[in-house]
Parts: sequence; structure tokens; C-alpha cells
Amino acid sequence: MKFWSGKFPWSRREAHVVNPQAASPEQFVDTLYEGDENPERGNWTGKLDFLLSCLGYAVGLGNVWRFPYLCYQNGGGAFLIPYAIMLLGLGIPLFLLELTIGQYSSMAPITLFKNYAPALRGLGVAMFLASVAVGLYYNMIIAWTVYYSYSSMTSDLPWQYCGQEFNTPHCFSNSEYERCDAMYGNTTWWIYNYGHCITNTTEADQLQVNSTVPVANRTSPAEEYFTHHVLNLSGGIDHLGQVQWGLLLSLFIAWMVVGAALIKGVKSSGKVVYFTALFPYVVLIILLIRGVTLPGAYEGIKFYIVPDYSKLTDISVWVAAAVQIFYSLSIASGGLITLASYNKFHNNVIRDTLIVCFGNCCTSVFAGFAIFSVLGFMARELGVPVSEVVSSGSGLAFVAYPDLVTRLPVSTLWALLFFLMLFTLGLDSQFAIVENIVTCLLDEFPKLRAKKPWVVVGVCVILFLLGIPLTTQGGRYILDLLDYYAAGWPYLVIGLTELLAMYWLYGIRNYYRDLLAIQGFSPGMRLKAHLTAIYGTVSPLLVGVVLILGWANFTPLVSGGYKYPAYANGIGWAVAILIISVIPLGFIYNVVVEQKGNILDRLRQSIQPTEAWSQHSRNIALKEKTTAAEDGFDTPSSDLYPELTSQL
Repeated sequence: MKFWSGKFPWSRREAHVVNPQAASPEQFVDTLYEGDENPERGNWTGKLDFLLSCLGYAVGLGNVWRFPYLCYQNGGGAFLIPYAIMLLGLGIPLFLLELTIGQYSSMAPITLFKNYAPALRGLGVAMFLASVAVGLYYNMIIAWTVYYSYSSMTSDLPWQYCGQEFNTPHCFSNSEYERCDAMYGNTTWWIYNYGHCITNTTEADQLQVNSTVPVANRTSPAEEYFTHHVLNLSGGIDHLGQVQWGLLLSLFIAWMVVGAALIKGVKSSGKVVYFTALFPYVVLIILLIRGVTLPGAYEGIKFYIVPDYSKLTDISVWVAAAVQIFYSLSIASGGLITLASYNKFHNNVIRDTLIVCFGNCCTSVFAGFAIFSVLGFMARELGVPVSEVVSSGSGLAFVAYPDLVTRLPVSTLWALLFFLMLFTLGLDSQFAIVENIVTCLLDEFPKLRAKKPWVVVGVCVILFLLGIPLTTQGGRYILDLLDYYAAGWPYLVIGLTELLAMYWLYGIRNYYRDLLAIQGFSPGMRLKAHLTAIYGTVSPLLVGVVLILGWANFTPLVSGGYKYPAYANGIGWAVAILIISVIPLGFIYNVVVEQKGNILDRLRQSIQPTEAWSQHSRNIALKEKTTAAEDGFDTPSSDLYPELTSQL
């Protein structure tokens, strides 16, 4: 037996000499492919490109603005118990499943599932449609961060004080109120109303006020800036109103950045994520260091982590943990499958799964400390309990935190850092969403691959045009509607279908075989029994329970006190049903139209993998075997990994 010479027919580059008998599959394949392993589709340039893209996709805005609030709301530190259980029982198994099938087949969701089991062709289409719906409104949120970023480039932040044309009489600036109190105190009659100090009764009579704005009616300058200036929010979804040109420009910039990053596919986006995936961690560390040094930080952190174990008896807490794991890891959306499809065949998916899943969850917990330390300071400044300044979602990102930075020295710097962090957090997720859409199209229509830059531009332009209604005065209502319906139940149904299809149609043994082929790893009998129980019972039950409880406790959408009309909820349901319905419709179409023979033959054929499903793995095996033979090995590539033929 001689060592590999480093030469092979599909590349004339010299490679590092490796003993294939001693090498792992991943190490051996690295010596075989200096360029792309899959020239037609391309591969990640380096292993870190995929890992950081996956981490950036999973670590999104929800880690900063949703998890800390959920933790506080559902028992503080006690919430970490169901959260960890859901991570192990639901998050990691589904994450590993999606990486494995994507990497094994080197296909995007639509093409993958119609070859995985033709009856599931609708499952890939459902992922595609869900990505379109989510990508449409998610980039609008990124556009808000763009707007705030360039609005922060002033010495005085525009949401720092009242008295601007968009402010209402109820606008209340705590810093201005304290200044009035220090200036006039008890020596002069004064009140604070209409956004400024009123020191004479004549002006008060003209304005028809005789006291300071009541606490219950007060709104912060940051809240009014977001509602009345940035969004210029209308009275409801019935009144979309005019396009807000600042938001339209911000949305255009957001799509320009996404398009530029993806113009060359994973070759370009894989480099951008080195900044966009790591920069948020730098800012979070800075915010945490600054936050814990502020007065009141201890109370905020205590409020965040003190456990309330009585909450563990509430089923809704466990449901909240399952839903958060599901969404924070971005499973069932198709993006993970697409990202993994650009991996080399023997990439270590188990390692990447553990790094991303635990890294994502640790980021969520870490972000909670950074956020609640500064919320504790804000509560101390306002003289109110921490619970009164805690908010979730856009309320935290675009109201509470902007209000907070006005109370810090060098507020412009803190505002820029925070909104740039949100911008990069959102971009990573949007990259994967749009890449999923583009790759689905390219895999279905391979002739378009030569024109991929134009496909990227076309997708970005179409989604930008479709997103214009989101920039109107009523656009916020459309955004919340899409978020509530398109990003909710469809993903849960998709995830449940994935699990059931792998276990009952494709077969758990075939899944272990595929994992062995790409990883060179076969779980022992004990571990295999645990994994089989998780995939066949635990994970489907968890998703099923969440779905049933969600439907049983369904309430029509209410956002910020605004109750959506019945027809708007009907539109939301229509969007959700459209995404979900393509799964059974795809099954019916395949059985009735595409398959031949009697009904039993059609059903049997519809659940069998096609030849194309394992074509990529056969190509890899052939290349490894050819290389081994040309370099004088006595054993082909199948003998390098005897487990592939001896197990399962």
C-alpha cells in the first residue's frame, strides 16, 4: 500500500499527502478536492464559512428581543429547565436531520423532497413559500434598523426630547422634567405638559391644562418617534395611507446589501458572515460590560434570572420553550437544508450541529444579561419597577432601548452600536432566507445557474416591490399579520411532517446509513435506541402538542392594543393555509399525475427515494474509488470506510 500521490483526474493541483487508511472521511476528502467538490452548484470556500453562516442564521433578532422577555415571563432562571429539555428533545434532532439530508443530497428543499420521497414534493414548496413570506417582512425590520442607524448620526438623538412636530401633548421626557424641577422646584408654579415646561397660567389656560401629564397618559419621546415619525402609523390596516419615503429608501438599501452579499452565492456571502456573524458578539460584550457598571443593573439581572419554580407546572411555559427553540434555531424553514447543501460531502455535521445549537442558546442567555442590566438602570432612572420597562420585540428594540441610550454618556455612540448590532443580526438570517429562495429556483431550473447573479437581482427586486406596502403608514399592521400567521403554524406543520416522513417513509435505518456515509459515524446500540425514540416519538409528540395547544388557545391577532378586523385575520389564515396546503396537494398531484399503475403501486412508488436522491453520494464514492485505483491502492474507497457496507 502506498500513500496517495496527490494527483487526480479532475484536478492537477498538488495536495497534502495523507494516508487514507488512517484518515477520517472528512480529512481524506479534503485531500481529494482542492476546488469545488460539486462544480455545478459550488461549495463553501472554507469550513468556517458554513459554520458562521449557520450560526448567523440561527442567531437572529429573536435572541436579543424575544428570549430575555420569555425568560422573565416564564419563571426567570427556571425557564432554562424546559428550554434545555426542548433543545435536547426537539432542537438538536431536527437541526441534525436538516443538515444531514441537505449535505447528503446536495439539493435545495424543493428538489430534495421530491427525490427524498416524491409524495413529499409539496413539503419543499411549503418551505419555499414560507421563506418568501418571512423574507418579505423580515427585511422590513432590517430597514428599520437602517433608518435608526443613520438617524443616530447626530449630536442630539432625534428621539431624545419632546417638542417636535410629530410629538403629542402626552409626550413626556424624564430628563426635561427633571431639569424643570431643578430649575423651578417649589419656588415657582410650573407644570410639564405638551412636551415642555409651562410656567405661566396664561399659556396653561390657552392649552387647557392645569397639571403635569398624568402617569397613565405619558408616552416617551422614543415611543412617539417610532410610532408617529418613523412609521407615521395610521389608525388600522384599513388605512394604509402614504408611502414613507425614508422607510422606502431604507428598504431599498437593505435589499441592496442583501443582493450584493449574495451576488456570487455562497462564495460571497460566506465571506460577509465573518463580520456579520461575529460583530454582534463584540457589541453584546461591550453592552454587558457597560450595563453591569450602571446603577440598578443588579436589580435588572436579578429580575431576569431569579427562578420561579412554580411556573414549571404551567404547560404554557413548556410550550413557550418548545416554540422558542423551534424558531431560534431556524429549523423547518429550509434555510438550514440549503446552507448544508453547499457543504462538502464529508463535512462534520454532528460537530456543526452541537456548536450552532449550543452557541445559539448560550447567546440567548448571554444577551439576556446584557439587556436586563441596562433595563435595570432604566427602571432606576425612572423610579419604577423593572417590570414596567420590560418589553418584547420591536417594543424593546425601537422604544425601550432607544429611550435608554439617551440617558447614557455619548448616547450617539451607544445608539449606533446597538442598531448596527441589530442590523448585522438580521442580515445573517436574511442572507439564508434569500439564498434558500434562490437555490430552490436554481436547482429546479439548472439552466439558470449560469445567470445566478441575475436571478439574485431578480429575486431581490421582486421582494423589494412586494415589500413596498410595508413602508406605508399601515405597513406595520401588515408586518405583524405576516409574522403572526406565516411564521407560526406553517413552520410547526412543516417540522412535524419532516419528522414523520423521515421515520415512517424514508426510514430511520436509511437515515443512519446516510449519516454514516457522510460522517463515518454509526451510533452504538444504546445511543441508536435513544435517537430512534427521540425521532420516532419524543420530537413528533412535542411538535404535535404545541400545534394542538396553539389551535385550542387561538385568539385573533391583537397588536399594541389594536384589534385586527375579522377580514384581516381571514387573510392571515389564508396565507397560513396556502403554505400548509401545498403539502397534501403535492402528495395528491404526485400519486394521481406523476405515478403509474394501480393505486397501491402509485402509493408505493410515491414513498420510495428516486435515483437522483443518492446520485451525489455515488458521485463522491466514484471519485474516491477512481483516485484510490489510479494511485495504486489495493482497496477502493468503500474499503476505506468498511462500516458503509457492513452496518445497517
